[in-house]
Amino acid sequence: MRILVYTANSLFGQCLCHGLAGESGVDFAAYSPNVVEAVRVVQRHHVTSVLADLAGDTDTDVLRTFCQALPNTRVIALSVNDRSASAIIECARLGCHGIVPRDADLRAVIQIIQAAERGEVTLRPDLVAQLMQALAKDGASPSQGLPECLTRREKEICALVCEGLTNKEIAREVNRSVGTVKNHVRSIMSKLRVARRGAIHTCLSQAATQRTARGRV
Repeated sequence: MRILVYTANSLFGQCLCHGLAGESGVDFAAYSPNVVEAVRVVQRHHVTSVLADLAGDTDTDVLRTFCQALPNTRVIALSVNDRSASAIIECARLGCHGIVPRDADLRAVIQIIQAAERGEVTLRPDLVAQLMQALAKDGASPSQGLPECLTRREKEICALVCEGLTNKEIAREVNRSVGTVKNHVRSIMSKLRVARRGAIHTCLSQAATQRTARGRV
């Protein structure tokens, strides 16, 4: 396997790269904090899998860039909230080939990469159940079909707001500070042009109803 680790966290990237390099079956391991340079390294060294850290707020764009620029490379997401079916579905829609849970150890990372290179996706049974339930929901649900103006993180938080979670509960769910969650909620309200937090659900429900009505015409 030939692996590249992309992350803005230098210490994390260097440590993970060092660990991967010591594993049997890994012929090449490199780290890059820059998307453009990462793509160049992949192409220059014939990298077979990219581990993309999605901890930042522009992670949707990062994942989309890798999947579009590297169609023959397996792109595997790191730092995804693997308890959130909506986050996993969004990664799949962007073309991701695998998900590394937050609590995965190095051996598990290797197994996930191996599975991705075989064309397989490794998911825990409880997450598969969540995905089945999410896909079975009504398409008018406010947790699905969220506006493209929102980032992946904002979509994730928006869905949790619609489920009735408080900022403190959302912070625990997405592993972020309450202050960060508040900033995301304010950004969501600004983009959706609503003045109150409680209006987010109403706004999305109305938009979903309108889409359904147009589909029936």
